[in-house]
Formats: sequence, C-alpha cells, structure tokens
Amino acid sequence: MSPALEIIVPLRNPGAELAPTVASLVSQTDHDFSVLLCDNFLATGFEPVAAAQKQIAAAGIAVRCVKPPFELRRIEHWNWAHAESRAEWLKPLPSGGALKPAYVQQLKQRISERPQAQLVRCGLESEPASGGAQAPPARASLTPAEFLEYFPARVEWIAGSVNMAYRRTAWLAAGGYCPQLPGCASLNLNIILALHHGLENVPETLAIPATDQPISLNASDITRVNLPLELWLVLRQARNFCLAAKLPWTKKRLLPAGIVAGMGRRKRRIYGR
Repeated sequence: MSPALEIIVPLRNPGAELAPTVASLVSQTDHDFSVLLCDNFLATGFEPVAAAQKQIAAAGIAVRCVKPPFELRRIEHWNWAHAESRAEWLKPLPSGGALKPAYVQQLKQRISERPQAQLVRCGLESEPASGGAQAPPARASLTPAEFLEYFPARVEWIAGSVNMAYRRTAWLAAGGYCPQLPGCASLNLNIILALHHGLENVPETLAIPATDQPISLNASDITRVNLPLELWLVLRQARNFCLAAKLPWTKKRLLPAGIVAGMGRRKRRIYGR
C-alpha cells in the first residue's frame, strides 16, 4: 500500500549537513510517513547515507534508498526521485534543510481539513522581517486570484522547496520541475501549482532552510545560469497563463526592480533551499 506522504531527499555527495535533516525527520511527532533517499551516483558520503537510512528505520519510519541508472543533472535528479514515489503527497527536503517536529502533523491536519488542497506551504525560519518578502500570515487559504494579491510583488515567500508539499497528481500535471530553468525551478513549479489550484498556507514556522553553502550553479559553463533571465521567463509564463485564464494580472503586478538587482546576492538563499 502506497504511503499518504513521502519526504524526498535528493543526495549528491552529502556530508555533515545531512545529520540535521535526518534528526528532524526522526523527531517528528507523527511517524506515519515514508522517506525516499535518492543517491545520484555518490562519489563521497556513503557513510552518512547508510547511517541516515539506519537512523530513520530505527525510529519506525519507512525508508528506501534508490539510485538512477546513470548520473543526472540536479533538476533531472529531483524529477527522477519524485517519479520513484507513489505516495499521494510529496514533500521535497534538500540535504541540510530541516523540519520542525510538528511539521508532518500540521501538514496532515491541513490536508484533512482541506481535502481539495493541492499545494501546502508553511512558514520558513529566518525569513526576512520585511513585509515585501513574507507570505500572507493571516490567510489560511488562497485562491489563484487571491494568490495574485501577493505575487509577484512579493516573490521570495513562494520561491523555495523546503517549506512546500504538493499532491503527486498536481506535480505530474505541472510537468515536474523544469530542467531548462535550473535557477528558478522551485519558484516556477510553485507558481504553476498556485495559479492552477490555489494555495494552503500554514503560518507556523515549521521549516528550516539549509545553511549557506558555496554556490555551485555557476561553477562551470555547463551549469551556468542567468537568474534575471530565468525570472523574466517565469513571470512572462505566469502572465500569459493569467491572461488566458482571465485571472486579474495587471501592470501593477510587475516585479520590483530591487528584487531583480539583488538576486545575484540572494540566489543561494532563495533558490537553493
């Protein structure tokens, strides 16, 4: 029988940063979920992965470790790992990210209260205090039209993956993560899901982003990304959908220039979590 919720942890040569991720899974007050560890042809980190699998299993949580037939690029790896799951709900968790003990319990409670939900977001620890980056804390549910009251004028609150969960069928219908947008893949998927299905917002801070690590997206010409261009493409796609679906997109919803200017400084914090 497929689990109702599976937490997907893509792995690529993990080190000590995997320990807090595993500890957060073991500390959940509700252990009725499964964990999928996806090994993308590890060159190092065999011991942390083996220890993680043993620790999770010892806590009574179902855990599997899978491996693609050949090494994949980062976004392709995310999609392959998701495709390996048969759970009704999928929750990505990057190595180094963590969930607070009540996360699974709160997520399942919201899904039970809102059986039509397709996308659930929770509060993220260390989010900027400025209102321009925060999610609408008083809104438990947002329709696609209500989502546009907070996007794209506020973009960071919807840009990550560590505080997001979605129904598997919604992820499949959206086409998964877009490999052509490696810097904005999470943002792009979250926008597509929110504009099609709306958003459930759990205001409690239940997710912790991975600590900053060296940026690797631009380590070589092969993996180099242009974040401002990707963001423009994501917003253009969102605008076109809103016009076709007769959602209230207006010129006033253009992204503030300051966000684009600051993306180079914040790209790890926004898109790597």
